Amino acid sequence: MKIRHRRLAPARAVLTVAVLGAAFLAAPSRPAQAMADPLTRCRENQRTDWHQETDVLGNGGGSLPSGTNPANVLLPGDAFVVRPLLGDRVRFGLFGPNHGPDGNLTAAPGGWPFAGLHQYSEILRFNNNPAGWVRAPAQATAFQGCQVWTEALPVRLLFYVNDPQTWDNGGQWATSLSIWRA
Repeated sequence: MKIRHRRLAPARAVLTVAVLGAAFLAAPSRPAQAMADPLTRCRENQRTDWHQETDVLGNGGGSLPSGTNPANVLLPGDAFVVRPLLGDRVRFGLFGPNHGPDGNLTAAPGGWPFAGLHQYSEILRFNNNPAGWVRAPAQATAFQGCQVWTEALPVRLLFYVNDPQTWDNGGQWATSLSIWRA
């Protein structure tokens, strides 16, 4: 029996290796590492899924995406950053002062287009096409850090200038939108 047992030991070892090898080959491979969530990808400055720039005119506005009736671009769960170019200036009035997208840092009184927000500033509104406004108007500069769109509706971004008389303004602000898809 000892002889027989010794002869079977190598055969058992080969059989064990064969069975383990077959099990290893048949086992499903590990799934690729799951993609990081959009907020993490934004914070790590990873490549964006969507990026566009627009000019916000001092005597009007602009939109992201650009166009006369842009489509919704920011979807629920997406991370996003709005980056107004802070060095840009718009002249308010024919010979008036120049201001960046934060305006003069003074709250606009009643009668202004966006009372309570900074005078002469770049204002951002979120709009669902076709449902309408989503959220209250806000300073465009308030969205410079990574954020997640938590609303249920997708939106486009519409920009305005908080000035009751825009016809005499000159210049523009450059603003970009980056989106990391959910």
